Amino acid sequence: MITKRQQQILNLIISLYTQSHKAVGSKALMASIKASSATIRNDMKYLEDLGFIKKEHTSSGRVPSVTGYKYFVENFLKPGKLDNNDVYQVMKNFDGEYYKLDTLYQQAAKILSELTGFSGFVLNVSQKNQVLSKFDIVQLDSHSAMAVMTLDTGLVKTIQFVLPRSMTMEDLTTFKFIADERLVGKKILDIHYSLLTEIPQVAQKYFIVTTDALQLFDHVFTELFKENLISAGRQNLLEYSEDVVSLYKILMDDEAIIHEIRDLVSEDEIRSVKFDATLTENHQISKNITLMTQQFVVPYRGLGTLALMGPVDLNYQKVVSTMDLIAKILTMKLSDYYRYLDGNHYEMM
Repeated sequence: MITKRQQQILNLIISLYTQSHKAVGSKALMASIKASSATIRNDMKYLEDLGFIKKEHTSSGRVPSVTGYKYFVENFLKPGKLDNNDVYQVMKNFDGEYYKLDTLYQQAAKILSELTGFSGFVLNVSQKNQVLSKFDIVQLDSHSAMAVMTLDTGLVKTIQFVLPRSMTMEDLTTFKFIADERLVGKKILDIHYSLLTEIPQVAQKYFIVTTDALQLFDHVFTELFKENLISAGRQNLLEYSEDVVSLYKILMDDEAIIHEIRDLVSEDEIRSVKFDATLTENHQISKNITLMTQQFVVPYRGLGTLALMGPVDLNYQKVVSTMDLIAKILTMKLSDYYRYLDGNHYEMM
């Protein structure tokens, strides 16, 4: 669609604008583009006609458009070399041992947010691909207990509940037996299917009031289907929206953000970018907001996801390089974490 020189001009305009946030004129490009000022102006006019750049009203220079950013991202964006200080900060902030998965992910979101100045998010391996590796019940008193569900990723979910009147503590032992036999070792997606098909038939054999037992199964295991969104710097995005109140409400809706991130992530691509991110059918964050995702390896478990929300005119090269570095270090830290987790597991065995 465009010539090599026009590609260079577009890339340079984007690079200069994201650094200074000032319109770029032809004279500013002459040091890097081997062409006359008139030739550069003609190429800029052509890029403007295509909608890749647009003219600022206050000057004769040009700024990138959303279309231009999108073309740049789809055709030229890849990780580059980070400033040594940024690399040092990432390494330093990840220093130490991590014994809780959420703590490690929270640190990753915090580093991403602080280094970019925008909103950082982390999602674990997709819930449907995680496996329930252990199920325990802790009795709290004669009427209540707590279920402890451990996933193969190391994530632990707990939920307290009151025992139905029709059920005794002996029934609770049976409840755990059924869970161990029918649900432990299965993927969460398969557990959801079992709760709808297999468990109702089994419950009829063991419990006097089947409906109470089934309601307890639903109450306890529904917690497994709730995905946890780790975030940092959500408030950083508010200054880029004209409707702060609406944006704030959307940013507090974890379910909507999770859905948007999952919808964007592709199994075939390490990273994805979406412009004008829409978080619900009826609400749009802003025409100036971009959502970027980068997958990272969770050793022997699958892929997790880093995500960032920021303005359209962000420094894509730096952000992608930062996300790429954080993803690599996160995988290294996860390797240490699972080595510790599996080692302790085997010792307990």
